[in-house]
Amino acid sequence: MNRYQNITLIHILPLSLLLLSLGSLPLSGNSFLIDQAAAKEYQSRTESNCTIGMVKGDTKAECHVPILNGCTVAQFPGYDEPWAEASKGGATSCKFDSQKTDWKTSIVGTCQACKTDQCTGRFTVMLNCIDNVPAANPAFPQ
Repeated sequence: MNRYQNITLIHILPLSLLLLSLGSLPLSGNSFLIDQAAAKEYQSRTESNCTIGMVKGDTKAECHVPILNGCTVAQFPGYDEPWAEASKGGATSCKFDSQKTDWKTSIVGTCQACKTDQCTGRFTVMLNCIDNVPAANPAFPQ
């Protein structure tokens, strides 16, 4: 095979994969309709978070994750728990405060004593904001 045949195969392969993919789609127009409730849920998910910064010797720090107006805490798909994550950097431990967090009106994260020069804690919560989705505006900003 010479050099030109290799180039031809490279260009034909992606095209053939595309045609095979399109050929496997059903021809019914109804199959392209998406359940509106499911689509709305995916389009309206957003993230809220707060971050703590600490230095060596700080004994405790906390932050409040904002719950945006019109939003509720999302559940991780397939589970009953809130879709949330606590992460940390440095020698500290961080978690959501179970006594101050009700997942409806208050979400509080706390980090314990920092034992290295610097420590961080980050608390992230996924929210569903069904009634709070801004309209898409593809225009460039003025």
